[in-house]
Order: sequence, then structure tokens, then C-alpha cells
Amino acid sequence: MIIYYEQVHDEGFIINEAFSFTEGDDKFDIKSFSGRIDKAGDAYVVTGKLNLHFSCPCDRCLEPVNMDIVEDLILTLSPLGEYPPMEADGEDGLSDEEAGIYVTPKDHFDIHELLREEALLLVPEKRLCRQDCKGICQGCGASLNTEKCTCTKHKDERWAALDKLK
Repeated sequence: MIIYYEQVHDEGFIINEAFSFTEGDDKFDIKSFSGRIDKAGDAYVVTGKLNLHFSCPCDRCLEPVNMDIVEDLILTLSPLGEYPPMEADGEDGLSDEEAGIYVTPKDHFDIHELLREEALLLVPEKRLCRQDCKGICQGCGASLNTEKCTCTKHKDERWAALDKLK
């Protein structure tokens, strides 16, 4: 949903959104985002509560993982139109304070894109079905959480010299 900055008046602009998207095998369902956008000097501030449902395969055993995340968001938008030019040393020209600011076109922004980026940042890096997930056997593919591995262990003769050190 595109929001034009001219829509934001002194009393602010109310935002109520819900949508879904996928990223590879990951499914994101933004059940709701209830918030507002207010002008703050030359910038704009989006505040609100994000209610997110996330599902993906477990990183160890590929079983489904489902998470519900509720987060209060405060996003600062700068309608610069483009990022500041790169410095000769490869730096982007943003100060530390400006690094957390979303740079948008001069006249509008896409609230779905902002919420999509925030949802991606909220999901844990390691996604497990449970903390003690044992994963799957690399040999036979058995889920070690529910069954015992039946494959025979093959010794790699290249490591035989290390076995003598025991």
C-alpha cells in the first residue's frame, strides 16, 4: 500500500494493514499492523504494533516450525529520494544516527515493503522445531527426534590414523 506524505496531516495518518508474503520456503502472515505515521521535522515516524505469524521448515529436521511474534515498531522515514552519495573511501555518507532510518522517495513510501523488511528482521536466525531437536541422519535420512537411525556407520579410512590416538 503506497502512502503519500501529503496524506499525513497534523493529526497524523492512521494505518491498519494485514497481508501475507513468502520468502523462499518461509511464510509470513502479518495478521495486523495497527499504527500511525506522524511528521517529525524533515522526517516521518511510523509507530504501531505488528502481529506476525511465521512458518518455515526446521533448520535441523525439516519439520514445520510455527511462531507468533508481537512487536512494537518505531520506524523513522526520511523522504530524501535517494541515499547520500558514496564517499571516496567506500562509506555511504550516513552518520550512525542516520543508519537506522529508512530512506524513501521524496513523495511516498510503501508500508507493505517496510513491514516486510521488519518482519524478516524479527525472525530468529536459527529456526528450530524445539530446542533439543536432533535433526536427521545424514546417512539414511531418519528423523532422529522420532526414530532411531538404522544405517550402518561406514568408516572413512582417511581418518584411521586418528582412531589410533584414542
